[in-house]
Amino acid sequence: MHTHHLRRRGLLAATLLAGPALAAPARAQGAARPLRMVVPFPPGGSVDIVSRIAQPVIQELLGATVVIENRSGAGGMIGAGAVAQSAPDGGTVVWGNIATHAINAAVYTRMPYDPVADFAPVTLAARIDFMLAVHPSVPANNVAELAALAKADPRRLTYGSAGAGSLPHLLTEMLKRGAGGIQIEHVPFRGGGQLLIDLLAGNISMAIADVAGLQPHVRQGRLRGLAVAGTERSALMPDLPRINETLPGVEGTAWHGVFAPARTPPEIVARLHAAIGGALTRPDIRARLIASGAEPIGGGPEALAAFQRAEMAKWAEIARAVDAKVE
Repeated sequence: MHTHHLRRRGLLAATLLAGPALAAPARAQGAARPLRMVVPFPPGGSVDIVSRIAQPVIQELLGATVVIENRSGAGGMIGAGAVAQSAPDGGTVVWGNIATHAINAAVYTRMPYDPVADFAPVTLAARIDFMLAVHPSVPANNVAELAALAKADPRRLTYGSAGAGSLPHLLTEMLKRGAGGIQIEHVPFRGGGQLLIDLLAGNISMAIADVAGLQPHVRQGRLRGLAVAGTERSALMPDLPRINETLPGVEGTAWHGVFAPARTPPEIVARLHAAIGGALTRPDIRARLIASGAEPIGGGPEALAAFQRAEMAKWAEIARAVDAKVE
């Protein structure tokens, strides 16, 4: 073996032991391979925004070019499926989320990949809070009043979601069950953009969507925020109560996780986690992410694997309870 290969191996080992804080200078001296970071959703959504905020620092810490590729379709499964079939050499990861690696397995009868067996967890990246908001024409100021309105006039209310089996769909169906089986008609949309347009126009009564997207319209009085869907209050809307304060058990939070193809060597996974996790927890990046509505986490491969298993079990049970299936 050539001497320069031995030097490179020793340098990589020292970098891994040193941790993310010391990673950038050492790696920059080596010929680190470029990283293709697949975002399985269109530009402008939370997965795209968060990954692009973190991308320059990930690149810096890896000492290599990081290219973001938007490859959307089929609820994120086209992009995630492409990564599942990629070489396990550290050259490709998917910036997945609760849909690609948890909910889809519960609601789709067929998937092009196994969300556990076909991936190596890298980093539990971020949490995204969701908010229940209504059009101002809806005479309800809180969750209890909304439930009472639906009971009094079962045909009055409609809600939008980004499609059957999406997190907003499942959360709203949970809310309906938790409020005693109230009737609110589901209006599915192909994406969040048209949903927001129709909600602002009053064509639908209400929606559960990410806090960052709804917040400006709530601040301007064009929508009324009733509650957040997480287990904690939102940093962006701290005055809003949680849905589960009125309806116990009705809760859910979106999340992002970064995954490499299965059989990616542990040392490569560790290097990727050091760079991506290091970027997410850097103070300046963390502040930008929180302002965008994402709370960075940066948990390692084991944390992501355990969290993913728990989320898959949780949403499989909920999907069965509300009979959510997508052919």
